[in-house]
Amino acid sequence: MGEEQLHLKIVVTGPESSGKTLLAGALAAALNAICAPEFARYYVAHLGRPYVHADLRPIGRGQKAWESWYAARVPGAGRQNLLICDTDWTVLQVWEQYRFGVDSDFLWQEGYGIPQQADLYLLCAPDFPWQPDPLREHPEERDVLFGMYKQLLRDNNARFTVMQGDPGTRLQQALSVIAELF
Repeated sequence: MGEEQLHLKIVVTGPESSGKTLLAGALAAALNAICAPEFARYYVAHLGRPYVHADLRPIGRGQKAWESWYAARVPGAGRQNLLICDTDWTVLQVWEQYRFGVDSDFLWQEGYGIPQQADLYLLCAPDFPWQPDPLREHPEERDVLFGMYKQLLRDNNARFTVMQGDPGTRLQQALSVIAELF
């Protein structure tokens, strides 16, 4: 899309109830970085009806807009030159494939556009108990979804690290991997 990236983009991704939002927030706090939240969570929570396949187009558009808005607020150089994203297009693609059985011509991409590869993906493993939430749908499918995320990242030659363990362990692991980027 012609966007010039002036910051490092780190995306926390993975199946639902795998600690993405917790890790993204902890990283942003520890690194004094900007964190772009997950647009889909807000969209679906305020939709007023069950979401349908066609909703993925505006969700993609909203996610991209939020990433761009937060990226414009990244302050500068060094360790503050980071954008942490609590999910990105990877979540939309896995969601569309799993929930709606789509393998190409993704509706999310009609809204999002050409995805910008992150400098690093932190793939959260579903290795702790499910946390109920009205927007979560697949408590028994987290391992299947995790495999889909891993394959998607591999297929896109993305740099990624699997995050496992309790939140403190994940934060330390993520900070170590991020330190290698500087």
